Amino acid sequence: MSESISEKEAGHGIATLAGDIESWENSFRIAIDTIPGLAWFGSAEGPVEFLNRQWCDYTGVSLGQALGWGWTATIHPDDFPDLEAQWRESLARGAAGELEARVRRFDGEYRWFLFRYAPLVDEAGRVLKWYGCNIDIESRKRAERALLASEQLARGQVSALKSALEALAVEPDPNQLVAHILRTLTEQFGAHSASVWRRGLVDDTVSIDFVFENNRVIPKSDPRFAGLDLNLPMEDIWPWPEVFRSGEPSVIEDIRTVPPFPLRDRLLPLGIVTVLLVPMMVAGRLEGAIGLRFKRQRAFEREQVELAQALTNQVMLMIRLAELSAQGRDAAIVGERNRIARDIHDTLAQGFTGVIVQLEAAEDASRRGLGYEAEQHVIAARNLARESLSEARRSVQALRPQSLEEKGFTHALQTLFASMTEGIDLDVAFTVRGQPLSLPPAWEENLFRISQEVLTNTIRHARASHMVATVAFSDAGVRLEFADDGQGFEPAAKSEGFGLLGIRERIEVMGGEMTVESSSGAGAKISIWLPRSAADTLGSR
Repeated sequence: MSESISEKEAGHGIATLAGDIESWENSFRIAIDTIPGLAWFGSAEGPVEFLNRQWCDYTGVSLGQALGWGWTATIHPDDFPDLEAQWRESLARGAAGELEARVRRFDGEYRWFLFRYAPLVDEAGRVLKWYGCNIDIESRKRAERALLASEQLARGQVSALKSALEALAVEPDPNQLVAHILRTLTEQFGAHSASVWRRGLVDDTVSIDFVFENNRVIPKSDPRFAGLDLNLPMEDIWPWPEVFRSGEPSVIEDIRTVPPFPLRDRLLPLGIVTVLLVPMMVAGRLEGAIGLRFKRQRAFEREQVELAQALTNQVMLMIRLAELSAQGRDAAIVGERNRIARDIHDTLAQGFTGVIVQLEAAEDASRRGLGYEAEQHVIAARNLARESLSEARRSVQALRPQSLEEKGFTHALQTLFASMTEGIDLDVAFTVRGQPLSLPPAWEENLFRISQEVLTNTIRHARASHMVATVAFSDAGVRLEFADDGQGFEPAAKSEGFGLLGIRERIEVMGGEMTVESSSGAGAKISIWLPRSAADTLGSR
């Protein structure tokens, strides 16, 4: 009898324990279903045993369809091989891990997710279950792609500018400079060729001036253009009216599917599919356009179009130099070449240095998981790039920097220091002493460019953490000083760039003086003095 009672009690205990486990599992499933995310668990061997309601609602796949290995049907085909390999490696090691893959949403769109998973092990270290959750990281992935694209474009811009400056310094023939910039433009974009169109001087016509094919310039007098009408009325020719009316770049994505236009018959046998049309501006007037031709269908990001516009501005500069040369104005050419070299160096080259600094900071923030900070650095880089492009356009027109026009000299300097050092490890203290004088416009522009050059060199080379910039006005003149706590340099050493040389040239033009105090490891101090008498002399000319 006692044994029978004991057996009944034992059976009752087992039933109670089973009921407790079942009750616990049901509560656990309810808890997972409540989690605001995609959660799941699986057996020790890997097959999934449960996915929460959020996972099923997101993917549109029922729990029954997803169990086991059914969930893998939601993984992007390109990502599945790596996911499978990493997951099986984790199963073999019995170790927690994470991986990334795109998951198909119920509407068919794939979005990036971070899979995080960990094993439940017993006291002996055996894996009992696997638990995991999937986190949507689509926004982060998009930011990373945008950052990579921006960084690649910025570095491409700097490379193109460096190449242009080197050619400008050594190439005596302006016509060859045009070919060099067109070569840079086509190589940068992987284009098959480029065409240069010019607007008529007295009527609204557009005509092809020359093309760049097979790595050389082909003039419109070449026999291959024989029989073609190269002078086209803008109001009748598609798609030119839009380009010349708006002054904005435009794209013919597929010339095979648009209404016929003159010269298309010449492009089709070349295999041309897409044409990017970029306008050329001079002194506020639309002078022409460059057509970048591609043998495959292309789409362009905004940054790519801005790069094309920047390089097109360079082409226009070189065309103007070639025209000056043809007119025999040697002295004007020398002066214009020097101005262009300085302006390219002082606008685009300096601006894109700031862009790269911001992009590198964004890249570092992204690696550390600081998404908001990375986004702010990307925004700052984009703003700097646009400002530099605007300054390049104004350089073509030989105008003053826009910030000087809108804000005045001292405020423009303050804005310059703030924008170029935003979010980087260089603190700039800017001070104005004395009552600001009314300076000649040429002085203001030169001092602005000098400040830009000094700050760029400090950011790139000095490894400084602090800089003090001071503008001091007095009845005798104006003094501009820069002092940093960087690694210093030897002022007597030969300079290989436009840096100090360009600064000295600007100061000499203004009748001023410059002193440089620096040594290795002791920081640097640059002082510029402009006597008021020099400004009076300039004003009397």
